[in-house]
Amino acid sequence: MSASIKAFGRGLGLLCLSLSLGAWAAGPERVASYDRSLWPEAIDSPARFDAASRQEILAFVRVLQRTPLDGRDALSGFTGVKAPNLASVQRWLEQTRQRLLANYRAAGAAAEDWTALVAASTQPVAAPADVRWQAAAERFHATYLYEQVRLAALFPAITSEIDRLDERELSGDELQDRQFVLTFDDGPSANRETERLQQWLQGEGIGAFFFVLGENLRRRAAKQPLPSLAPLYAGQCLASHGYRHVAHQKLEHWQDSLERTRQLIEQVRPAEPAMGLWFRPPYGQRNPELVAYVQARGGRVVLWNIDSQDWNAKLQPAAMQDRLITLMLLWRKGIVLFHDIHPKARQVLPELQRFMRGGGLTLQDCHAPVKAADVR
Repeated sequence: MSASIKAFGRGLGLLCLSLSLGAWAAGPERVASYDRSLWPEAIDSPARFDAASRQEILAFVRVLQRTPLDGRDALSGFTGVKAPNLASVQRWLEQTRQRLLANYRAAGAAAEDWTALVAASTQPVAAPADVRWQAAAERFHATYLYEQVRLAALFPAITSEIDRLDERELSGDELQDRQFVLTFDDGPSANRETERLQQWLQGEGIGAFFFVLGENLRRRAAKQPLPSLAPLYAGQCLASHGYRHVAHQKLEHWQDSLERTRQLIEQVRPAEPAMGLWFRPPYGQRNPELVAYVQARGGRVVLWNIDSQDWNAKLQPAAMQDRLITLMLLWRKGIVLFHDIHPKARQVLPELQRFMRGGGLTLQDCHAPVKAADVR
């Protein structure tokens, strides 16, 4: 890591911690992606998906093992966070090791414990023979590790998707191996992007979560009656992203934000609130009281574990697609975060779905996790 990036990171960490917790946590300075065409084999079968998955897991393990994360100074230098939460990072590390070990086994390889997985990561790559992808993969995972550890270092002073506040929050880890759920935030869009995306989803028979902003529904209401928007979300799950896109962790009137949005959703889909007040907090920022409030009304807080970064101008659609494929190979299941106010999701989804079909992955209908989560 260059000195200039370290300096920027430290400044960014100070900025994040000096903001009131009602402000949003600035995004990472660097965003992970790499050219998937470097992988020398088509991922066109479940077996080839598993082979590529094993190599991504081992690449991440190698990067994790050689990155000093065992003290405040090391964490500050790596993340730029002046006062990192050591306990939070250690919790993330333990959870991540467990997930990587489970995923390696799910990918068809044997590893008795973490020590065995680390040992496997040190062995020369036997297949595929062309290993030009390896350096690019490790650069990706070094940057992705920075993204994740930075969030863990800030948690829970600044909450995010990096960890749960309550075991009933949904993050994607509760899904079965090879299962993914699509989610879209911030709509409905002002430029009919939501309509274009929904047309594709309906054509493919895919049911996704749409976490809408109350103020965007209100803007639509100025042009057309909200009940007339019902066909826009036909076959989808309509849920809340709050009234405005602001961090709810210390928002003074967060109950009002949730209730105003729920009332607007009810005008679009009168039956929707019957399944509970499902909520995705902007930036993942929330507090225990908010989580309990949502659960007491029959809903769940829905986080994510695969961030497309589709809002990020640094990533063009092809790079975003490569990022998503790599994270699907690494985590093997999850809730994918998109935004239906940006076109990049719609641009990459057809190719992403072809990849998933070839690899034996499934897109879970949004209604199925709702039912499964109730008995978890």
